[in-house]
Amino acid sequence: MLPDRGRWRNAVNVLLCIAALGGVGLAGWSLYDSYQSWQHRGESRTAIGKACADLVDPDAVMLLDGGRDWLMPSEVTSRKQLDLGQLPDECVLLSSYEDEGKTRWTTYFGLRVHALPQQGLHVLDTDDKPFNPWSPRAAEEDVTDEVTDPLPAPLGDGRAGTYSARTVSVTAVCAQPVAGVTAFRASATAGYGDPTDKERKALGVMARSAAVTAAGRAGCAATAPELPAALPAQGRALGPAEQGTGSCAWYAAFLRGRQDRERLPDKALGAPVSEHGGSESCVLALDAETREGMEARLLAEGVAYGGPGERFTNPWWLRTFSHFGDDAAGTMAEIGAGKKATAIAAGQAGREYRFLYASATCQGRPAVLGMIVAFRYDTVLGARLDELFKAYAADAAARRGCSGLVLPPPE
Repeated sequence: MLPDRGRWRNAVNVLLCIAALGGVGLAGWSLYDSYQSWQHRGESRTAIGKACADLVDPDAVMLLDGGRDWLMPSEVTSRKQLDLGQLPDECVLLSSYEDEGKTRWTTYFGLRVHALPQQGLHVLDTDDKPFNPWSPRAAEEDVTDEVTDPLPAPLGDGRAGTYSARTVSVTAVCAQPVAGVTAFRASATAGYGDPTDKERKALGVMARSAAVTAAGRAGCAATAPELPAALPAQGRALGPAEQGTGSCAWYAAFLRGRQDRERLPDKALGAPVSEHGGSESCVLALDAETREGMEARLLAEGVAYGGPGERFTNPWWLRTFSHFGDDAAGTMAEIGAGKKATAIAAGQAGREYRFLYASATCQGRPAVLGMIVAFRYDTVLGARLDELFKAYAADAAARRGCSGLVLPPPE
């Protein structure tokens, strides 16, 4: 029994004892919780290393999106680990979250590695649309106001690679080719919405390390340029076409002094261009209101333009693609009725179902220049489409010092 020190002193002593016991319990729970977190992190480190061939720092991966204690390799999305012996290959990681008392999993991080040149590195496809007509927006908003995803931008002068909203791709070039491989490229992707600028930089650091490490394991002495200090998010909004910059500057020049702009795109979104970048893209579109004002004339001329509702479900746009060096060597196009992926070699040019392509040689390396046109918009543009493609391809070839430009014959 506790000694009798008076009613109030006895009560205080009892409370202190209860508090002490509670503290021991809380401390025990805290230790258990810490142990569980430590165990989860340990499991996650092992899983990340195993799934991604030990190419990335597991702690850096788990710091993304505010930090995670538990990540697991995807057994649904990937079904396999990244294997450097059968590139291209990838790892996909999942993170858990609670939903109505149930633990669910969502894609969190991915790492993909290529050995360049790689056939199918880029596949140009008319189904690759820059706008999503079904995305949530106000009824009065034009679907061509913003692209679904920002265009890729170069890392510095482009030697290191490119980055977009959620992916950073870094290329490590071999000092000497190894078994026909000239470089290794690693792409780190955040699977959770739009990462911050800081998180994009972290993705870049992981991609750079993975590319250099993968090259080293293949016996390729490779280096990758340092990354820029910041990787700011690129915009999604299109602006007036005559003010197009970067990868769309050619179109602003095409419009300059031109009196007849009817049917031509009046909105543009470009991305920064660089001297040594492997890829560039430009998006042009016709504003829905402009299109509405043309419909009576198109109908009178017998031009198939679609019904009024198509202003929102089938926007009219053009998208250009420029690929150089290893990126061009790996470029293919979905060509023909069966849409079979076909490589585009130097000296080739043509057109297939709303897709035009040309080729050239730049400093001894291949270049592929392409343009994809929205459904029906090719018939609306008519001969103007060839004018546009020629202006774009000639500008890209001249700016990059290319020779031997081969264009498709006029239709």
